[in-house]
Amino acid sequence: MSQSSEAISSEVQATPAQVLRRVWTIAWPVVVASLIDATEGIVDIYMVGKLGPAAISAIGMSRQIVFIFMVMAMSITSGTRTLVAQFFGAERHEEVSKTAQQALLMGVCLALVLGTVSFVLARPALILLGAPDDVLIHAVLFLRWYFAGMVFMILHYVMSAIFAGVGDTRTPLKISIVVIIIKCITSYGFIFGVWGFPEMGVAGAAVGTVISRALGCLIGFSILTRGHRLIRLAWNWQMRPDWSIMTRMLQIGLPSGASGFFRNGARVLLYRVVSGTRQPTLALASLTMGFQIRMYAILPAIAFSIAGTALVGQRLGAKEIEAAEQYGTQTIRLCMFLVCSGSLVIWLFTETIVSFFTQAEDVIGMSSTMLRFFAFAQIFSALSIVVGGVLAAGGETKPPLYYTIIGQWGIMLLFAYILAYPVGLDVTGIWIAWVAGGTTQGVLTLRRYFKGTWKRTVV
Repeated sequence: MSQSSEAISSEVQATPAQVLRRVWTIAWPVVVASLIDATEGIVDIYMVGKLGPAAISAIGMSRQIVFIFMVMAMSITSGTRTLVAQFFGAERHEEVSKTAQQALLMGVCLALVLGTVSFVLARPALILLGAPDDVLIHAVLFLRWYFAGMVFMILHYVMSAIFAGVGDTRTPLKISIVVIIIKCITSYGFIFGVWGFPEMGVAGAAVGTVISRALGCLIGFSILTRGHRLIRLAWNWQMRPDWSIMTRMLQIGLPSGASGFFRNGARVLLYRVVSGTRQPTLALASLTMGFQIRMYAILPAIAFSIAGTALVGQRLGAKEIEAAEQYGTQTIRLCMFLVCSGSLVIWLFTETIVSFFTQAEDVIGMSSTMLRFFAFAQIFSALSIVVGGVLAAGGETKPPLYYTIIGQWGIMLLFAYILAYPVGLDVTGIWIAWVAGGTTQGVLTLRRYFKGTWKRTVV
C-alpha cells in the first residue's frame, strides 16, 4: 500500500482533533505566505515614499490595475488545485504530473496574452482612473515593467496551486520567503541606484518584483522536476496541449476567475460611489484604510479555503465521501472561529487600529465607524470564501460566482447608491450596504454547502 493510500485509510476514521490538526498544518503556511505577498505592496510604498506623494499614488493606482488583471490567474489556479487534489487522492500520480504540466503550459499562454494586453492598456487604464500627470509618468513605467514579467507572476501562483493540491503548503512558503528577501534588496537598489544598480525610481520597484518572482519560479520548477516527496513533474519541452485536462481545468477555474473579476470590479466602483459623498476625501481615506485592514483580516479565510480545496478534494478523489464531509465541516468551523475572534478584536479596538495609519481626528472618527461595519461583514465574507473553497473541491465553482454577482453588484453597489443619495444616509448608507452584500453572499454560499451537491468526483 502506498503512502497516500495509507494516509487516506487512516483519515477515514480520524478524530475531529486529528482532522483539525491536519487542516491547521495545511492552512498556517498559506496564512504566512499570504502575509508575505501582502507585504510586497507595503514594501514598495515605503521605499518609494522617499520620492514624494506622486510616487506613492503611482504605486497605489498601479496595484488596483494589477489586481484586476491578476484575478484571471484564478481561472488556472482554482482548476489546478481541484484536479491535482482529486487525482492525488485517487492515487493517479501520472495524471497529477500531467495536470501540473498542462497548468504550467496554460499559465505561460495566459501570461503572454495578459502581459501583452495589459502592457498596451496600462496608460489608458490609468487615465480612466483619473491619474494626474505627475502620477501618470511614474505609474506607466511601473506597470509596463511589471506586466513585462507577468509570466513569472502567474507561474508563481500556478506552482503554489500544484503544491497545495498535494497537500504541501510549506514549500511555497519557503519560496515566498526567498522571493521577498530578494525583492527588498533588488527593488531598493533599482529605485535609488545603489550597490551598482541603475537608478530607475518608481519603475525600480517593478523590476525588483520581476527579478524576485523569476527566481522563485526557477526554484519551484527545479523542485517539481528534480523530484518532490509527493509529486514529480516529468517535463517535456515538446509537450502538447491536452485539451481534455485543459477543458476540465477551465470548467472549474473560469467561474473562479470571473468571480474574482466581479469582486474586484465592485471594489473599484464602490470608490466611485464614495467619491460623491458629502466629505469625499475623508470617506475615500476611510475606505482605503478599511480595505487595507480587511486584506490582512481576510487572510485566514483564504488560507482555509485553499486547505479545504486540497484536503476535501483528496478525499473526494479517493471516493471517501464521509471523510470529505468531515474535512469540509472542520475546515469551516476552525476558520470561522479564528475570523470571529479577529472581528471581535477589530470591533473592540477600532480607534487604536485606525490610529496606527493616521493621527487626523476626523479620519479616525469616520474610519472607526466604518471599521465596525466591516468587522461584522467580515464574518460573512470569510464564510463565503472558506465554504467556496470546499465547494471548489468538488468542482462546484459556478454557484459562488452567481452569489458574488448577487451580493456585490445586485445588493452592495445598488444599495450603496440608494442609501447614500436618494435615502440621504451618506457614507453610513454605504457601510450598511457593504454589510448587506457580504451577509447575503455568505448565507447563500453556506446554503449551497448544506445542499451537498459538491460531494462528487470530477476526475
